[in-house]
Amino acid sequence: MPPKPDPALLLSAVADALSACERAGLKPKLRHGAIIETRRGYVVRAGRAWVARTAGWTEFSTERESDDD
Repeated sequence: MPPKPDPALLLSAVADALSACERAGLKPKLRHGAIIETRRGYVVRAGRAWVARTAGWTEFSTERESDDD
């Protein structure tokens, strides 16, 4: 049996994909507040990017750190 996928990684991948679509000029259209919700977390629009958050609305530890150091 294959291992279960990590929900944090999956939600982060969805957020990254939505942000990449917008950078490419494709505007995702989601309805009713534009939130993708699961029992483990959310994908929401935050400013100009899509981000993944835990059920407690904190960042997943898998999200990439800024390169602005």
